[in-house]
Amino acid sequence: MKISKTVFTAAVLGLVLSACSGGGEVPPTAFPGMTVDGTSAYLASNLHVYKFDANTATEAWRFPPTDAVATRDQALPGPFSGKPLKVGDIIVVGDSTGRVSGHSLYGLKESDGNMAWRFTQGKKEYTDGVVTDGKLIYAPNGDGTLYAIDPNQKDGSEPHLVWSFPTQNKLWTRPLVENGVVYQASLDHHLYAINAATGKEIWNFLADAPIAVQPVLVDGILYFGSFNSKFYAIKAADKSKVWEQDVDGWIWCNALVEDGTIYVGNVRGAIFALNQADGKIKWKADVADTVHAQPVRQGDKLFVMSMNTYAYVINLKATPENGVMKAEIFNDKMARRLLSTPIIHDSNLLVPLFDGDVKVARINLESKVNESFFPVPVKK
Repeated sequence: MKISKTVFTAAVLGLVLSACSGGGEVPPTAFPGMTVDGTSAYLASNLHVYKFDANTATEAWRFPPTDAVATRDQALPGPFSGKPLKVGDIIVVGDSTGRVSGHSLYGLKESDGNMAWRFTQGKKEYTDGVVTDGKLIYAPNGDGTLYAIDPNQKDGSEPHLVWSFPTQNKLWTRPLVENGVVYQASLDHHLYAINAATGKEIWNFLADAPIAVQPVLVDGILYFGSFNSKFYAIKAADKSKVWEQDVDGWIWCNALVEDGTIYVGNVRGAIFALNQADGKIKWKADVADTVHAQPVRQGDKLFVMSMNTYAYVINLKATPENGVMKAEIFNDKMARRLLSTPIIHDSNLLVPLFDGDVKVARINLESKVNESFFPVPVKK
């Protein structure tokens, strides 16, 4: 089933624009992303990148600063999206629309948020963040190119571009890099295996629709879904197909693979548990609206974010009835669409919110109480 660019673009724009619901900022252009390292949280959300305390929500810095002013010759950086990457004492994040000329990937000093470097060769949006193998940073761009840069070498004031790998459409998801190979999904319907050191193609796997998820690699098998409503398992060594499973809806959700089971959601609001060995459906559950965030698990509880503003919990110890598991609403309505992967931290679920002045909600895993967490609410 080939999906035309017109139909695909209209569908994606509909999903993003339908998630906009006001607030004190301009509408976001892509999904926020968050990383927690110890007690420090790093958040890319709309107009700013933030560092704050994951326990107290105390803000350490934001980039650009609140008092930053655009000039005739220099617009402000951002908006930003995707999961920030911490590399040593640098936080790496990209802009999602490019208010500055040419679109940029930024290296920010972890200590104070000031810019350490800026990479400007990407021509379009950075949507989902970047990854590293400890040597190079691999940055997928909306211009259809994967850029491999070395931040320890400079070309003038910019990190050195080691190689670039072109595809035929946008790159909207982070790659996976393992064992010297970069696995990059593209909206051109391919998953590419690329030599991490040289940028040379090893193989490519063709689906019949865009692929907009990061694959998961377990024991030599890559697991990922596509916009053709199929979920695949292929061998990382030679791309040969192990199995595929239809899940009755486009997959724009990174899968969680644990204990022989794959958990993945679709844009129709269904969450599936697939048998890792053969792809057979163990059970499905309904969470009412699009699942874009990767599910997260703690013990026997699976937490699933829905675009309908609710977090759901599935009791994995329960017995499916006719192949169906019950997904229970876990929180009071948060009035913001939940499209980004949450993080479990200190008995709480930290949930990035798509838009509005509140950037992160916190749900206590014991009491189920949710609150506006970051920025710290101003008392009136």
